[in-house]
Amino acid sequence: MSVLKEMQPERRGLLIGLFYRVGVWMSHTDDEAGDIDDALEMKALERVILSIAKCHDDSAFVQDVARQCVMNKEKWPNWAGHSFDILADCEKAAVILSETVNKKDAADYKETLLHIAETVAAAYGEFGMTMAQDDNILGAFLNKVTRKFGGGTSADDDFMNISPAEQRALERLRVALHLDK
Repeated sequence: MSVLKEMQPERRGLLIGLFYRVGVWMSHTDDEAGDIDDALEMKALERVILSIAKCHDDSAFVQDVARQCVMNKEKWPNWAGHSFDILADCEKAAVILSETVNKKDAADYKETLLHIAETVAAAYGEFGMTMAQDDNILGAFLNKVTRKFGGGTSADDDFMNISPAEQRALERLRVALHLDK
């Protein structure tokens, strides 16, 4: 039985739902371009969650969370309605992780949340770049993110497409998850 299945339903639901909710939250931090950016960001969110579910070989726990998130896609609209202030839930998740999984899985989970948020932030550019309009560009970006899942590195330059408001939100998320820079 997986660690995730052994958790209390409320804890399990929080960890699974945060994969989607963090992307919706990031999408609303810089909502200036109207519906175009929202559609591109939601497309990027779905694609990154599906990518994690398929290829996060570095952590079976994180891959299990992503798979459960995908399997609960019918809950996404409800989760979206509870995504406007997720930082307290991220802090709760950090505590749950410290109590239930090993340090590596906890760190991988938190880094994955951050990468999901970065992917959504970068989906619609501040300089007219819309990577989600071009599946090749989105695919290349997701490859960078998934390489990071496998232990690779990703330079800060990869996320130059992120607005100052999104950058501030990413820093608040990093603090809530207790991640060092």
